[in-house]
Amino acid sequence: MKYVFAIILLIFTTVGCEKKINSNEAKFVKFGYYPPFIQHFEIIANLSDKFLIFYNPSQYLIPPPPPPKHANDKELDNRRIEHQQFIDDNPKLEPEYLELNEDEIKAIQKIITSFTENDFKEDEKKYPVIDGASTNTVIVLKDNRIYSIGGSEGTNSNKEIELTSKLYNLFKQKSKTRINRQFIQKLEKR
Repeated sequence: MKYVFAIILLIFTTVGCEKKINSNEAKFVKFGYYPPFIQHFEIIANLSDKFLIFYNPSQYLIPPPPPPKHANDKELDNRRIEHQQFIDDNPKLEPEYLELNEDEIKAIQKIITSFTENDFKEDEKKYPVIDGASTNTVIVLKDNRIYSIGGSEGTNSNKEIELTSKLYNLFKQKSKTRINRQFIQKLEKR
């Protein structure tokens, strides 16, 4: 009888612990940042296949400002030159594929597994940032549960901020393109 009880206890302990450890592990995370007046970007972390992708999900179109009604040719030329300079200073972001190592994946998983149900919600006690920027974070867990969190910048839960900061910092450390590195510098000066 002792052995039967010990085996049943062992089964419950093993099944219970396994569910607890793996219940919030993710296989996929996407973070999107959508600020006004600069390019949007998204970072995808495929934790199963160990890679990170950075890209601009929006059409890259920067129309020139409308000219004044009675602009002369010199004013129009100056506007064209200013517009071209703006485009040269803000080139289209380059999509990047970056590999993740096991330690980086473990660090991301550690954050995600520490989420509680409340961390998958927007913090209603916080106020949005006035500039109109928004975020969206999608987490696909290994058991195929999907969470989409985010909203107005400034209302993000602390855990969402921790996770998205980790993804952004990994991209920042690993980015190899000159254009994306310049974008990171400009973004951090905002």
